[in-house]
Amino acid sequence: MADEDGVPRSLFLAGLMITSVMVGVLFFDIQKEGENLAPVIEGDIPTNILIGSIDSLSLNITDEMMNELTLSVSLSGNEIQHQMDADGILIIDISQLGIGSHVVKIVATDSIGQESKWSAAFMIEYPDEGYTVIVVSSNEITVERGNSTTASGVLVHQSMNTCNLEWSDGDIDEFSLNLPYDEEGRFDLGFSNIQENLTITVRGTCGTWVDSSETEVFNITVTEPAAEPEPTRGCTDSEANNYDEAAEEDDGSCEYDEQ
Repeated sequence: MADEDGVPRSLFLAGLMITSVMVGVLFFDIQKEGENLAPVIEGDIPTNILIGSIDSLSLNITDEMMNELTLSVSLSGNEIQHQMDADGILIIDISQLGIGSHVVKIVATDSIGQESKWSAAFMIEYPDEGYTVIVVSSNEITVERGNSTTASGVLVHQSMNTCNLEWSDGDIDEFSLNLPYDEEGRFDLGFSNIQENLTITVRGTCGTWVDSSETEVFNITVTEPAAEPEPTRGCTDSEANNYDEAAEEDDGSCEYDEQ
């Protein structure tokens, strides 16, 4: 009889335990589903941006209740208007930013006051255009007085169509003339009938975003023409005993046989 009473009791206890476990699991799932977490802000912003290469930054914000999310967005310390769509995609316009360092900061606040903060610094910079270079074979030129000479060289830059080449025989910052160059950057600056020493400055300036320049100075030194050699003197009379074939000017030294 005792065994017959024990079976129903065991079944009852087993059922009670199963029910308790199921209720506990259900309660845990309900609690987990109802948990309200702080907003999540995600984005990948390059640290260096070439000016004009991109117009905006894109970030993604998620929360359990997107429609009750409050955002504060600042760019370089200034509060800005923002555009976030229903999927939480936030677009930040950077098309008007200038060269230099900038910081974007975002504060997202959910319906129960939980805040998430996110910030990133980036640099807007000009593209690397290289340097302006002038190549010359020699800066020192020697010429005889009254003769002609040429100062030559090659202008080099990766964007030759942006270059300006100028020259001056004085202070190039006060006065200069345009110096043409060909498609390879070669230039020739000619001078004729030179009577005195000259100092010629040539300057090339190139660049789309940032100008770079190179200056070369040519020193033209005038020398006196070599003196004409004196004529060879001697006996120029072929009838003389001491006739000198190399003589160019008779020196009165001719000797003859006595008659």
